[in-house]
Amino acid sequence: MKKYLLLLIGILFSSCYTTYKIIPKTHSYTENISFTIDKIEEGESIATGNGSYNATRGNKFVFVYITFVNNSDQKQELNFDNFNLLNPRTKTKHKAEWAMVVGPINMFGKIDSYISKGNEKKRKLVYVFPEDDKANMLMVNDKIIELKYVN
Repeated sequence: MKKYLLLLIGILFSSCYTTYKIIPKTHSYTENISFTIDKIEEGESIATGNGSYNATRGNKFVFVYITFVNNSDQKQELNFDNFNLLNPRTKTKHKAEWAMVVGPINMFGKIDSYISKGNEKKRKLVYVFPEDDKANMLMVNDKIIELKYVN
């Protein structure tokens, strides 16, 4: 019975998000690490195992799902402080508030992290963004990436 209740709660919370598909394109994070933006989600709250977080008034959460690939034979450092969501209307850079492990349950990761040699890592970066605007640009290591949505 508990399993069904948890499944129902998970479905309810996940259905509160708007999901946007992105045209996949591989980008370079460093000389040895590449990444692909998988999708973008927007929502008003984040459910966790011990409660939830709500976006501040006039804002929403934007979730950027990213897959990183380490193409080298050594462990590499990842720092999500280098990922800023840009708002051209207000000319504002939004830093990632949290890095989350991608899975059925929202689990917080670290803003700075590592990726093992030859490995792949999926992360969900969480931003607070104005609710009336759509995320169209991401700045990674001072390089602007246009987020191209699938129609």
